[in-house]
Amino acid sequence: MLEHYLTALMTVLQPVNLLAIFLGSLWGVVAGALPGISASMAVVLGIPFTFGMHPVTAFSMLVSIYCGAITGGSITAILFGIPGEPSAVCTVVEGHAMAKQGHAAKAMWIAIIASAVGGLFSVLVMMFATPLIASFALAFGPAEYFALMVLGLSVVSSLSGRSLTKGFLSCLFGLFLATVGTDGITGAERFTFGTSVLLGGIGFVTAMVGLLAASEIFAEAEQPFKEKTESAEYRGLRVEVPRWAEWRGHLGLLGWSSALGTLVGALPGAGATIASFLAYGEASRWSKRPEKFGHGAEDGLIAAEASNNASTGGSLTVLLALGIPGSNTTAMLLGAFMIHGLQAGPLLLVQRPDVVYGIFIAALLTNLVMVLTTIWGVRLFLQLNRLPYSVFASIIMLLCVIGAFGINNSVDDLYVMFIFGVIGYLMAKFGYPTAPAVLGLVLGDLAELSFRRGLVLSQGDATIFFTRPVSAVLLLLALVALSYPLFQKKMGIPSEI
Repeated sequence: MLEHYLTALMTVLQPVNLLAIFLGSLWGVVAGALPGISASMAVVLGIPFTFGMHPVTAFSMLVSIYCGAITGGSITAILFGIPGEPSAVCTVVEGHAMAKQGHAAKAMWIAIIASAVGGLFSVLVMMFATPLIASFALAFGPAEYFALMVLGLSVVSSLSGRSLTKGFLSCLFGLFLATVGTDGITGAERFTFGTSVLLGGIGFVTAMVGLLAASEIFAEAEQPFKEKTESAEYRGLRVEVPRWAEWRGHLGLLGWSSALGTLVGALPGAGATIASFLAYGEASRWSKRPEKFGHGAEDGLIAAEASNNASTGGSLTVLLALGIPGSNTTAMLLGAFMIHGLQAGPLLLVQRPDVVYGIFIAALLTNLVMVLTTIWGVRLFLQLNRLPYSVFASIIMLLCVIGAFGINNSVDDLYVMFIFGVIGYLMAKFGYPTAPAVLGLVLGDLAELSFRRGLVLSQGDATIFFTRPVSAVLLLLALVALSYPLFQKKMGIPSEI
């Protein structure tokens, strides 16, 4: 194992990979800071630019975008009182209150340092836990893989928003899209309508870019005039650099907030938003000065930022070890693995250890580089904020077009992207979440193949999926995951957006 880490370190330290980490982290921070551009959209816009890259370089960039976007949400949350990411809601409460009191720089430093510590903690857990989980899962057969895909699809209940019915319908739409193309067992054509464009199925990138990015631009076009938001007084990060003595009393808070964030991030359907709310709530519960919360409590800001960044490592652990996406963003990363000819899960560690260990090292370096890119992001965003949103929308749409066309240098992909952009716009218009559709498209093909292979091995006996212990346990967990949102709504816990 040590030799894998040394090899990965030497690979990631190559200039092209370091540049990918830096640019990915910077784009992630800026995208996370811009309201309306989520972490999942930032990753989707980055995927097309990874074509032609070595997988290690590609996922170094994508993972850095993911981590950077979660951190970037704190910039607008603190300076403008607007959460760039849903996970930055608690940061608005305490961070913006500090900013209005004249301590914007101190709040930014607290957010940056807590984010880095939480991220580093979760990466260390990921480096230790992923090989252990993957080694156990290597014994999986078709029945276990089908149950695992069902468990992954059960995340839809947590991504459905207010209406579970609409979430399930969206997922069923994605599963239908996964059947388009050539049958993986018989080789027969399905729903191709006589065109060669659909023989290979619907491309993940074109569908994701259309459903998540282009549709958002179409929706924003209905609101052409946006009021400019005034920021709190900001005098520069050099003014209030925190000293070590100020952090001594917060080390315990940093530790358990990071641990809680990592654990919650590993739960399918939970993610950074729930992690930040739970950590913030516990920090308030155990604080010696609970009356300070809501008025600029440093403890609350530390807990929120450490936990939401720690959730990234937990989500990536489950994605790499089992191939289960825990949130919208990791669902996009799962599609990126397939685009690069890789299957996230236990076999990846055996077949391509260079990629897995490269991701470990890249994630570790990202959380260090992110301190620098966030500082630059603060200065850059203060300048970008002077521009109207229409300029950002034009740039994003241009990236969508370049990304979709660049996949195969085909105008057909542009048509597909715009069609899915319209579909995504209509889904959002009528309250249907798009993330479950992407999830169904990504996992549907492997779920179908595993199910049919299991039936072939058992000569048509469907009880194989319930009599094998691991398969039965995974299906039971899927049932629990499907039922969880019902209890979640009764408890009033917000879900990942």
